[in-house]
Amino acid sequence: MNDKRYCPVILEPELEEEACLWTPGQRRAFAGKLERWARQLRVSAFILESRAARPRTPSLKAVSVRRQRLN
Repeated sequence: MNDKRYCPVILEPELEEEACLWTPGQRRAFAGKLERWARQLRVSAFILESRAARPRTPSLKAVSVRRQRLN
């Protein structure tokens, strides 16, 4: 009998190593956790890139040459 509903699930080897004994509910819960982590990583990468792109403002004000000579 040909059962068309049967579909073997093939995961990447590293993922299969982790998830081989998980129930469907556990897999779903972990997938949700991975999605949250992925979103946090994308946001943090965006913040780090934007901070690296803009030049840092000096913490001290520039002193004119005339005032430097007074010191």
